[in-house]
Amino acid sequence: VEITIDGDDSAQTALRYNIFQLIINCAQRDDTVSIGARGLTHTRYKGCYFWDTDLFMMPFYLLTDPDAARNLMQFRVNTLPQAKAHAAKMNGSGARYPWMVSYDGTEQCETWDIGCSEVHVTADVAYALGQYMDLTQDKEFFLQGGAEALIETARFWVSRYSVDPVGGVNLLFCKGPDEYCGITNNNLFTNMMVQHNLDMAIHAAQALKTMDPAQYQRLGLTEEELLDWKWLRVSIKLPKDPNTGHWRTDDTFHLLESVDPRTLKQGDEASYHKTCFDRLQRYKVVKQADVLLLMTRLPERFSQEEKRAAWEDFEPLCLHDSTLSFASHAFFAAQTGAMAAAEQYFSKALYLDLFDVMGNTGKEGLHLACLGETWQTVVFGFAGLRFENGAPVLNPHLPTRWNRLSFRFCFRGCSYTVKITRDETTIFPA
Repeated sequence: VEITIDGDDSAQTALRYNIFQLIINCAQRDDTVSIGARGLTHTRYKGCYFWDTDLFMMPFYLLTDPDAARNLMQFRVNTLPQAKAHAAKMNGSGARYPWMVSYDGTEQCETWDIGCSEVHVTADVAYALGQYMDLTQDKEFFLQGGAEALIETARFWVSRYSVDPVGGVNLLFCKGPDEYCGITNNNLFTNMMVQHNLDMAIHAAQALKTMDPAQYQRLGLTEEELLDWKWLRVSIKLPKDPNTGHWRTDDTFHLLESVDPRTLKQGDEASYHKTCFDRLQRYKVVKQADVLLLMTRLPERFSQEEKRAAWEDFEPLCLHDSTLSFASHAFFAAQTGAMAAAEQYFSKALYLDLFDVMGNTGKEGLHLACLGETWQTVVFGFAGLRFENGAPVLNPHLPTRWNRLSFRFCFRGCSYTVKITRDETTIFPA
C-alpha cells in the first residue's frame, strides 16, 4: 500500500493520509456494501454510493487489495436484479444502474435532471467490472455474475439509444460528468464509454459460449443479438467540431453563452454558492473534467495531438466546482507530460481535505473520490503505469521535487515493485 516519495516530505505525508482514509473507509471483506461519496465521515447524499467508487476509488483497491476490489464489484453484481428492475421502471431493457444507490441497490436520486439523465453511471460500472476482471483474471467472478452484468448493461444501451432517420443513433436526454452542460445529446464521455461497454459485452458473450454454454443459453444470448450490439457500437455518434476536427463535449456545448470564468468565482470555492445552478447551465463553462476525464480512462483511443487540443479547449473553461476536478486534471496532465500543470493541480488535489482547499470539508466530510483520483495520478500519471499485452509497463513523468518514487502493486495474482529515479526506471516481481 505504501508509496515512497524521496524529495518531498510534505507530499509523502499527505499521500499517506489519503491512503489511510481509503483503507479505513472501505469494508474490505464485506460484499453487501460499497463506499459512500463521503465514506464514513459524513451523511451527505444520505451515505449513498455513486460512480465515485467504481471509477475513482476502485483502482486503488484493485492494485493494493484485490479482495477488497472484488467485494466492491461483487456489490454491483449482487444488486444486478435491482438494476434490471430500475431499467424496467425507466422503460428500458437489461440493467440500468442507479445514479445514487442505497445499500439495497435501489435509486435514491429524486431529481429528474440528474438521476434520469446521468446514464453514464451504467457504463462506468461496466468499465470498473471489466477493469477488475482484466487485471485479476478472476474466472470465478466472470462466470458467477461478472459476465452477466456486462451483458445486461449492453442490453440496456440497445433500449436507450434512438435511431436517427438520417443514419446512426442518438443518445438523447443525457448529462455527462460535466453537470453544467444542461440536458444534452450525444455526450462524448458517455458514448465512448458505452462503446467500451458493448465491446466488453461482446467479448463476454463469446467467452461464455465456450466456457459456460448453459449460462449462454440461460441468458438467452444469440448471434443475432451480438450483431445488434456490434451495429449499435458503430452507429453511435461521436461529436467533433466540423471546422477544427477537435472533440466536442456533446451536441450543444458550443451553443452555450461565452463567459470569462474569472467573473464567476474567486478562489477555489464552488461558483454555485454565488451563481445559481440554472444560470451556470447556460454558460460555456465546465464544472469538472469531462472530455479530459474520458481521455484518462480510454487513453488508447486518442492521439497526443487530440489530447493537447482537448486540454487547450477545455482546461481554460473549467471552474473546478467539483472536488473531483483538480485530481482529474492532474491525472490528465501527468499522463501527457504537462508537468507544470500536473504539479499545480496535484497540489490542490492532494491537500484538498487537509487544507480545506474548497472550504467544504468541515461541512461535508472527506471527499473519497478525490483521494482515489489523487492516488491514480501518482500511479497511472506520474509513474505512468499501464498494462499492455498482459504485462505492466511504465512511462514516468516525475514532479520537479521528486527524486525517487517507489511502490508495490498487484496484477493477475502477482506482486510487483516499481522504483523510479531521474536516471532509472525498474519494475520487477516482488
